[in-house]
Amino acid sequence: MNDRFTAPEGNFRGHDQQSVWHQQPDPELTEVGPGTPCGEYLRRFWMPVAMTDQIGDLPYRLRVLGEDLILFRERKEGKLGLTHLHCCHRNMSLEFGIVEEGGIRCSYHGWKYGLDGSILETPCEPPASQVRTRACLGAYPVIEYKGLAFAYMGPAGEQPPFPVMDTFDEEGDELVPYVIKSPCNWLQVMENAWDPFHVVYLHTLAVRSQFIDAFAEMPMIEFHESRTGDFYTNVRRVDDIVWIRIHDHMLPSFTQNGGHFPVPDGPRYFGRCGLSRWITPIDDTNTMVIAWRHFRDAAANDDPKGLTDRTKVGYGMTDFYGQDPDRSYEMRQRDPGDYDAWVSQGPRNIHARENLGFTDRGVAKARRLLRNAIRALQNGARPAQPTDNVPGKVIPTYAGDTMLRIPAQEGRDDGAVLKDISHRVADIYRSGDHLQGAARKEFITDALKAYEASWS
Repeated sequence: MNDRFTAPEGNFRGHDQQSVWHQQPDPELTEVGPGTPCGEYLRRFWMPVAMTDQIGDLPYRLRVLGEDLILFRERKEGKLGLTHLHCCHRNMSLEFGIVEEGGIRCSYHGWKYGLDGSILETPCEPPASQVRTRACLGAYPVIEYKGLAFAYMGPAGEQPPFPVMDTFDEEGDELVPYVIKSPCNWLQVMENAWDPFHVVYLHTLAVRSQFIDAFAEMPMIEFHESRTGDFYTNVRRVDDIVWIRIHDHMLPSFTQNGGHFPVPDGPRYFGRCGLSRWITPIDDTNTMVIAWRHFRDAAANDDPKGLTDRTKVGYGMTDFYGQDPDRSYEMRQRDPGDYDAWVSQGPRNIHARENLGFTDRGVAKARRLLRNAIRALQNGARPAQPTDNVPGKVIPTYAGDTMLRIPAQEGRDDGAVLKDISHRVADIYRSGDHLQGAARKEFITDALKAYEASWS
């Protein structure tokens, strides 16, 4: 212990920064309740609200977009219903309701509701009562798909088609759902996927390689547009392999990324995503990550080192590090992950306190796109949907990993080479959008091989 007094030296400006602590969160992007600009925008899309194996023979209480709801499975055909929490008679909670054929019954006075919220029976009322013709319970349409329950919570007359991506039904691909909750605003979780540079430091250089060592190489990021959303190419050189990693982004909160544990040691063509993910707001300060992990057969070579584990994917957990609070506080301090990054920003991050730089241009773009879309809705424009330009078809996506054997070119700046490659690969991917399924994969794979051969 040093008992000698030494005055600290440096340019300390803590007091000068006090004014930033009076700044407030950005309500336009962070408030999600009924009637708020962002909340009304989010309600124009199909969003997952639960894993279907959470729904047993009792009503399941949940909160979505600031609304308290009940999800249940009626007993005749097994269809899912999603209604407001409180009975519209005397406001008893329907979490104590009785699930029956075709609907749910309030246990207080027996009012029974159909899946659309219509009143089917009012047994305590006299036969002449007309109350059932002038009242109804708030309800939302639900689609059950591959272990997830999706809801549309917007105006009934504006319900869009349900978006089906090409990665949702691939041969040899098992989709395993999971849900993880975070005590923070939805935007903090969502925009993490728009920030590819955090992978270099948080996941690799800060403490250890949480995924693979190759992520330590600073990538070249290029943003691209498609008919259905945005994607970026994330390009690294690993010896003579140029590794092009692609992430999909579709407003308001859907993302897909490449494999979690790829090995860039040889050519690979149009490898597909390891994660399809939505961010569903619970309310302004709580959020659900609802996703599918993709587990493909051995031929796909998605997990050459055997690091994935489908048994660790489910409610409150997934098989890659740092996505939940199920670690000691000391461990989270010593080896922080994504969860710690977005939750520690506070319940609602205050953007006025940030100082964005060049590597934050993805985050800046996400906020700009959202803000423009929210304002357009406020001005009467219908929000663009992923299905707009592919009516009645499966939506083509791009996320995954391509690895091309292209050595460094003597006499050429390698950064310029990698940039050219990223744009050419993006063009090749988009050129297959007129095809679907195996035909699209074959077309893109052949084009990538031909492009790779052109460098030799």
